[in-house]
Amino acid sequence: MLPRRYAVLTAGVIIGTFMSFIMSGVVTWVNTGGGIGFLGRWMAAWLVAWSIAVPLAIFASGVMPRIMARLIKD
Repeated sequence: MLPRRYAVLTAGVIIGTFMSFIMSGVVTWVNTGGGIGFLGRWMAAWLVAWSIAVPLAIFASGVMPRIMARLIKD
């Protein structure tokens, strides 16, 4: 198990990886269709998406609790 201090980093990596994987697959399918070469196109798109999504998700995981605290009333 990881120490609690890595929670934001871990959440960002997991969320960024999952979302970029699914969304790059969907967008690749919509734009190029399935068929021959789909998996290669998807993995190429995922590499680009992952490199952007994970840092953004890590940043958002750290900022969102403060934003939510301002928006949600106890």
